[in-house]
Amino acid sequence: MKKYFLPCLVVGSLFIATGCGKEEESKVMTCTKTESIQEGVDMSLNYKVTYKGDFVQLVETEETVTSDNKKFLELYQETVEGMYSPYKDVEYYNYEVKIDGDKLISTTNINYEKIDTGKLIEIDSANKALIKDGKIKMGDIKAVYEQLGAECK
Repeated sequence: MKKYFLPCLVVGSLFIATGCGKEEESKVMTCTKTESIQEGVDMSLNYKVTYKGDFVQLVETEETVTSDNKKFLELYQETVEGMYSPYKDVEYYNYEVKIDGDKLISTTNINYEKIDTGKLIEIDSANKALIKDGKIKMGDIKAVYEQLGAECK
């Protein structure tokens, strides 16, 4: 009996010290905002942030602008596409901007676990304020969305 006690004690201690191999689960924060930006133009912002611990893993966004003025939507589409175009060849940074009826829908999907964050900073040095040591902290991205007036849960 004694010869089995020591190995069991060692193995048991390892499970306790490592938390029984339990890995932290990913969580999701959603931030939303809706507003009328001018007469006849409404905007809906939806941001979904998947994170583990203190760091962002994935950001999925959907920004919708609704207007019955097709020229306005087309001009806005050009502006939004111009903002995203420098990122078009960045792997793990996917975006789409389209007009569907009276809505301009802009979506992004950014995998921050795989993306070359150095390239993001190279494209726009303003990204350096958010990206530190190749990662984005949850608190930092939440602060950005809240500055836009979004409510995060």
